[in-house]
Amino acid sequence: MHDHNHDHHGETAASPDIWQPPSYEEVEEKTRQYVLGTYTRYPVAFYFGQGAMLYDLEQKEYIDFLSGISVTNLGHGEADIVEAIREQAERIIHSSNLYYNAEQAQFAEALILHTFPGKVFFSNSGAEANEAAFKLMRRHGQLNKSGAQRIIATEHSFHGRTAAAMAMTGNTKIRTGFGNLLPEISHIPADLTTLERTFEQYGGEICGMIFEIVQGEGGINPLPVDFVRRARELCTQYNAVLVVDEIQTGLGRTGKLFAFEHYDILPDAMSLAKSLGGGLPLGALIISEEHAATLEAGMHGSTFGGNHLACRVGFEILRILVGREIVDNVNAMSEYFFQRLKMMQEKIPAIQDVRGIGLMIGIELDRPSRPVAARCLEKGLIVNATADTVIRLLPPLNLDLDTAARGLDLLEEAFLELKS
Repeated sequence: MHDHNHDHHGETAASPDIWQPPSYEEVEEKTRQYVLGTYTRYPVAFYFGQGAMLYDLEQKEYIDFLSGISVTNLGHGEADIVEAIREQAERIIHSSNLYYNAEQAQFAEALILHTFPGKVFFSNSGAEANEAAFKLMRRHGQLNKSGAQRIIATEHSFHGRTAAAMAMTGNTKIRTGFGNLLPEISHIPADLTTLERTFEQYGGEICGMIFEIVQGEGGINPLPVDFVRRARELCTQYNAVLVVDEIQTGLGRTGKLFAFEHYDILPDAMSLAKSLGGGLPLGALIISEEHAATLEAGMHGSTFGGNHLACRVGFEILRILVGREIVDNVNAMSEYFFQRLKMMQEKIPAIQDVRGIGLMIGIELDRPSRPVAARCLEKGLIVNATADTVIRLLPPLNLDLDTAARGLDLLEEAFLELKS
């Protein structure tokens, strides 16, 4: 119950009950020995975070331009969130979906009020939200379209690593090595002609379509407006469920509360996770009124999904996002970031392109991006390498100008050190 800012009971730092951090070497060694090696990790272990800053076990300071991959969108140690966690944890954390749950009901209402009329299914992760979306699309085909079960997804997309989510992901690297995946899923480029042709070809077999408005893992690619709007029309015309994956783009990241708002469409369902729980495992599938009865009692479930603690924190985050006009800050900061990055592009030949929306920014390089991300880390700046040659920036949405400027200075230094 202790953190660096609140000393409720007057203990001194030397209290024996305070967890003592191990050394970095110890953490690395134990991880290597006991944790399954499915991640290539950067050589740092974080111990404390405050606002846009992170501190490692050696107390070195870092500016966080990644937000845990668009998860800690309000930075670290936000007082109201810490207080909500403390209060809720002391009261009740979990009781299961066998019973009604006040925090879940309240959060579901808030989500619907800020999205579109419908109902919410709560899960623990984005992949699970997309598994629910898969079942919704397939069930719709069974009920309303004589067993249609083809799902259209886009190339370069990422929807998660569970069976259905992986099958819908348009990246062969994610799908390879696991034998036959789920059948009747077509991956198409985000191209108008192909979209039209696909619906003409498969029309009656298509139960749904899924895409990210901005492809995150794919290298920060915003989908073309005409593609997104036409997809909406075709799904309506052919009675298919349109699912928008806003796991990375949702909750203010793109300069609107949800990215679909940039395109003037309404999805039939929207998957959320990442920043939804501010770091607690929480995902959701919001299903429009028209399709809310498709999945009936007993057809889907989750033990932890939407428990008291996760929903209490989710509600608090949404309240802060809306109440403090955080999205206005995203747009102001975005303008500053793009201005600075375009200037960098002019003087650094390695930078091929700068793209994105809001504070979801991709910098395309003429070389592998991982060494650049590693160089930034040494300098005390956290960025991420994705899609082989892209540096991805996902800073906190409440970032201030001074920290933004310092972070971008470090990024520029790292770029200038690149050997041409």
